[in-house]
Amino acid sequence: MEQHGDKYHTGTGPLYHIYFWIIMHDQQYLNDYFRNHWKPSLDAYTYSAYEVIAKNIQPHEWLLDVGCGYNPFKTLVSHVVGLDPAMDAADFQVTIEDFYATRLFDVATCLGSLNFGDDAVVGRQINKMVSHLKPCSRVYWRLNPGRRDHASEKCQGVPFYPWSHRRLQDFAELHDFRQINEQTETNGRVVRLYAEWHRS
Repeated sequence: MEQHGDKYHTGTGPLYHIYFWIIMHDQQYLNDYFRNHWKPSLDAYTYSAYEVIAKNIQPHEWLLDVGCGYNPFKTLVSHVVGLDPAMDAADFQVTIEDFYATRLFDVATCLGSLNFGDDAVVGRQINKMVSHLKPCSRVYWRLNPGRRDHASEKCQGVPFYPWSHRRLQDFAELHDFRQINEQTETNGRVVRLYAEWHRS
């Protein structure tokens, strides 16, 4: 990459600094939205409720909770590390891209967290999340299929990714996971997708 003045150029033109600005702008918007406008739902989901998933995690297993919000697994799981760039309750207030660990995890949860951006952004986040998992591992997913149905009108500016089970399956195959237990669930207010990844 060549630098000309204050602009960066790639082989296809002066796009790098624009792309970087867009990513940072989106993350700043998301941080503000989830810190100041988003409210967690107290209604239980059928498959992806925290208490339901916690029952599937063994006492010796380590959980990586990506986008932990208020870190609810802290009271439900013996060993958990929660990441969230917007929330003070997180163990590490960073994005998954900026997280570096000294251990590998048995389980990851992505419950409404890897829902933002385009294929490149979501793919990069999944790559980083998977890099922190053991060869034999599981991932529990709750996915927003691109619906701007949060209570706050600010959600109209959120770059939701249009998830489907098929899109998630494509990512699973890239990382040698089996995708099982595909479900559509509701908490009484919104509709979400659920699935699990297993790798052995």
